[in-house]
Amino acid sequence: MIRALAVFTFIPAYMILASLLGYPIARLVGSPTILYVLGRFGIRIALLLAGTRIMVEGEEHLKDTRNTIVMPNHQSLLDAPIVVTFIPSEFKVVAKTEIFRIPFFSSCLRFAGFIEVDRSNRERATWAIQKAVASLKKGNCFLIFPEGTRSPTGALGPFKKGAFHVALDAGSRIVPVALIGARDLMPKGGFRIRKGVVRVRVLDPVDAGSYSYEDRERLIAEVRQRIADALAN
Repeated sequence: MIRALAVFTFIPAYMILASLLGYPIARLVGSPTILYVLGRFGIRIALLLAGTRIMVEGEEHLKDTRNTIVMPNHQSLLDAPIVVTFIPSEFKVVAKTEIFRIPFFSSCLRFAGFIEVDRSNRERATWAIQKAVASLKKGNCFLIFPEGTRSPTGALGPFKKGAFHVALDAGSRIVPVALIGARDLMPKGGFRIRKGVVRVRVLDPVDAGSYSYEDRERLIAEVRQRIADALAN
């Protein structure tokens, strides 16, 4: 419990401080790089406070992240911070609208190219997909959790189609990622953070550009099966 209190005390305080420091500098130099530097630094401190160690294999699949979507399974609040530590580029995220209501922090997200999506508004959701496609075609990298939400049991859930529509429209390269052990350290619905190791397997990429729109179910099945096999092994 002390570990969790330390993490959740540190995170909001650091978010405010880093936003107030980083955003003016980013606007001044016309680049979001400082925001990524500060963000990754804070995340590494938070994971250190949490006692979370990360072992990654297959990082060579992320040497070139142009027009790439990184797709991990989703079991824990630790997942996103863990993935941030090994994506080498200034990646983007399609994030729910609630996150964009955080003062100061939301300005940083928008300047970094993160895209707000309101899933309750079909028109806004369609706009978010179109914006993500355009960003990918410019050569950007995105982090998307295809399950959409954390698995309450740890079992791999069904994949939502939105991320794959984006990948097909942009002709993107999909890099599946298997996160193993995060749920053991912090399961959904829990506040306590246990000390331990999370294993990460960055898997062979899938070229969405080689699939037609009519084959999207086969594309979804291929990506999901690669993650499922990695989790099973």
